[in-house]
Amino acid sequence: MAANGGRGCAGCEAAPWAELTAEMRRIKCAAELSYGKLAQRTHYSRSSWERFLNQKQLPTRIAVEQFAAASGQDPRPLLIRLEHSLAHESAARATAGAPAPVPGRHGDGRHGDGRHLAVRHVAVRQGGVHPGGVRPLGLVVAGALLGGLAAGLTRAARLHRPR
Repeated sequence: MAANGGRGCAGCEAAPWAELTAEMRRIKCAAELSYGKLAQRTHYSRSSWERFLNQKQLPTRIAVEQFAAASGQDPRPLLIRLEHSLAHESAARATAGAPAPVPGRHGDGRHGDGRHLAVRHVAVRQGGVHPGGVRPLGLVVAGALLGGLAAGLTRAARLHRPR
């Protein structure tokens, strides 16, 4: 097995994913956080944290942000490592002809065969990962929320209009 834990390119000394998980494990130990404490302080389960921190599954951007908040750390260095991990894994899989990795919680957004159903998967396959995460999905959600707010305000204005 390669020095990078068998992930990414075989000749690399340390893949970004290995660096990300090593740094997250270091922070977890320094903050004296157990998987249970992480689960209590975030929206992810103990088993999700075990998968993320033992390099079984790439964490989501939200998971990294919640991890940083739970451990009292600045999320930016970890998010940079996450983006490098995504780019490295995508490049390694592209050269091998395999689909790009999609970070996510186990059981969420997956086919029965383990393939992810995520906007990031489509974005990667079409040639680009947005550096800030899955922006098209965020814009759709924001648009839907604003549309709902506008409809609600219009309805409220009609109900309170003097006759």
